[in-house]
Parts: sequence; C-alpha cells; structure tokens
Amino acid sequence: MPFTVFAALGNYGRQYVTTRHNVGWFIIDIMADKYKVKWTEESRFPVSLAQATLGNHSFYLIKPLTLMNESGGPIAKFLRYHKIPLSELVVIHDDIAFAPGQMRLTFGGSEGGHNGVGSCIEHLGSEFVRARIGIGPKTNPKQDLADHVLGKLPEADLYKIYDGSHDFLKGIELLITQGLPAAQNFIHHKKLPS
Repeated sequence: MPFTVFAALGNYGRQYVTTRHNVGWFIIDIMADKYKVKWTEESRFPVSLAQATLGNHSFYLIKPLTLMNESGGPIAKFLRYHKIPLSELVVIHDDIAFAPGQMRLTFGGSEGGHNGVGSCIEHLGSEFVRARIGIGPKTNPKQDLADHVLGKLPEADLYKIYDGSHDFLKGIELLITQGLPAAQNFIHHKKLPS
C-alpha cells in the first residue's frame, strides 16, 4: 500500500511555532529540507503544500493552515480533491504519552484527547497511520493540559526531538518503500535520544 500524503498537525500562526503542539510541523519541515522541496500555499483547502520524491515514489507534504482543532477539514478536502484514499494518509502529531524524542507509528485508534487528531477522525474516520512524536507529559499535575501543549518547547526537548528525527525519517523512508510493519520494526526498536 503506498503512502502518498503526510499531513502534519499544528496551529497556524507565528505565536505557535515553538510550542509543543507544533512538533508535527517541526518534523515535516525537516522532511521538506531533507527532500529539498519548497512550500507553497493552496488557499482552496487551505494548506501549505510540498511535493517530494523518493526513488519512484511521489508524495505530498501538507500543513493545514488552521488552528489545531480544525485540521481535519483541510486534510479531508485535499484528499477528496486529489482522489487519494484514506489508506494512503499519514498524520504527524505531538503526543504526551511519549518522552521527547520518542516516536511511534500506529494505525487507527481513538484521538486520545488530541483535538487535532479528533478533528481528523471527525472528517475522515480513524483508518489512517499516525506518526506520533513524543513531547512528554505534564510535569505539574495541576497544570492544565492546554497550557502544557501550548507551552514553549524546552531547548533540551527540542534537541532530543531533532536527534530522534534522523531515525524517524529513515523509518518514514521504510514506510514509503516497504510498508508499515518494516517502518514500525525500525522506529520502535531505536533507543531514546539522551
């Protein structure tokens, strides 16, 4: 099964760039750099869009130009317009269940309290691959979850995520060329960046 759309969840706007919730955008920007592609804005969806190639595999990178909670609408419009089946979608998003730098690939499931994933499920259903990028849990149990995910990503955590992204991108290449089980086997057996 080919994977032709990688959609990163985040909040659109400069004030959100360095927040934990925008880690998906951070990772997809690293992907765009790796494949030497440029972003263009497609206002009809609305998304930022780049097209990349790996061998004979062509795929899209997209970032919905909305707030996190509305991400599913633009992704659904993009898939419908290009007649791309849901089975070819990978959604990249932050996840508090994993430590910074830890990354997982899963298929289906619930939103797990993530409003961006919830929006995708509302517009598309849940039968898509999720690339889950660890941002770590709240350190203060009394802190509101929204304050945690909208908080600035500490520099040490950013370095861990960046270090982990190299193996993650190798896993994405396996996902594109060999499929989900091969990519999971590679990514899930990597040591957490220190």
